[in-house]
Amino acid sequence: MKAFFENVRRHFGLAAGIGFSLLAIQIIAIALAPYIAPYSPIDADPLSSLQPPSVAHWFGTDVSGMDILSRVIYATRINLLISVSSVIAAFIVGVPVGLLIGYYRNIFSNLIMRVFDFIQSFPVFVLGMALVSVLGQEVWNVAIVLGVLFIPMFARLIRAEVLSLRERPFISAARCSGASDLSIMFRHILPNALTPVIVQVSISIGMAILLTAGLSFIGAGVRMPTPEWGLMVGNGAQQMILGVWWVALFPGLAIVFSVLCFALLGDFAQAVTDPNAETIS
Repeated sequence: MKAFFENVRRHFGLAAGIGFSLLAIQIIAIALAPYIAPYSPIDADPLSSLQPPSVAHWFGTDVSGMDILSRVIYATRINLLISVSSVIAAFIVGVPVGLLIGYYRNIFSNLIMRVFDFIQSFPVFVLGMALVSVLGQEVWNVAIVLGVLFIPMFARLIRAEVLSLRERPFISAARCSGASDLSIMFRHILPNALTPVIVQVSISIGMAILLTAGLSFIGAGVRMPTPEWGLMVGNGAQQMILGVWWVALFPGLAIVFSVLCFALLGDFAQAVTDPNAETIS
């Protein structure tokens, strides 16, 4: 444990500091949204429509008169809820599946791999749009769809690691000592195969944020008046030609900084878990 914390300290540079700072800001926005948001995120005020940034409305208002700052703050909950829950669900399902199909090479494993090939043969965005259209444009339906799309990614990562580990001498020694298949898989192989998957979790959260925003941008994600970054950008894009820049700019920046946060945290996780990695600065 001491060596682990020493490794964390050695690789903790400027990039990791920025990543954790952005993560802290998002956690604060999620936990304290009712206290720091100046207005309700869903109450429209037609008399305040499309007001530019001012003292009363720091980020301005949209076409319905809703305060953009309040909606950006509350949207952090929606976007992170969808992204984190979908990735966690994909991790919980994909890791055991990948472990089993990597350890047992049979017809059943081949069948599952062909199913994954079928899912991944479609463009992720197009398949996500189709599934959300079938299930309905609700927050949890979007999370379920993204989870389904990410399962093959985690399963393939674990399978690749298992295939390289299952013939190692320490696994053969465990078999000779009488260890069962379950014991070998979960006590000997899985702990050594999780490193790339842990890194992928952070990267996948950023990908899920982009997919969620993209689906909402084209009208296939969550619906109004739910505060969601991509939906806000989509609504604001219609007024950009009129010089109303603030409606789309601020939720767009929220997407950029959130994705940057998880990309930096993913690099930091890789540096900490990879003994050959150089310090990220």
